[in-house]
Amino acid sequence: MDHQPIYKDVNFTLTRDLFITGSARFAMKHLTSIRLVKTKRVVPYTLLFLEVALIVGGLGWGYKFHGWVALLGFLGLIGSALYYFLHKPVHRLVLVFASGERESIGSADYSYLESLANAFSRGMVESRYRNVV
Repeated sequence: MDHQPIYKDVNFTLTRDLFITGSARFAMKHLTSIRLVKTKRVVPYTLLFLEVALIVGGLGWGYKFHGWVALLGFLGLIGSALYYFLHKPVHRLVLVFASGERESIGSADYSYLESLANAFSRGMVESRYRNVV
């Protein structure tokens, strides 16, 4: 067995024969496909509608606590905007093995997952080529 690393970082080691993560080891010859899924940011439209309704309801009518209701709507709107701009979506690299088992690797850094996907592609090709020769 050739255990010369194709790819190595803190979380994963990839050789021509093995994919090692933590205490789990997977044979590269059983890896059948990889899929890279890019996740987009999601706008919470329902929450946005509720916050705008609170603001309009708080400013539009003159009931007892209308100022607090409008303030709650404004704070919710600011919180939603901060969440949208500061929260990074988690992208996925899905590995499918011959047994039907799926392993999913998630990261907010898409370029990291791309480099990992390229290493898996290279490892799959080298593993198949080695088994043929």
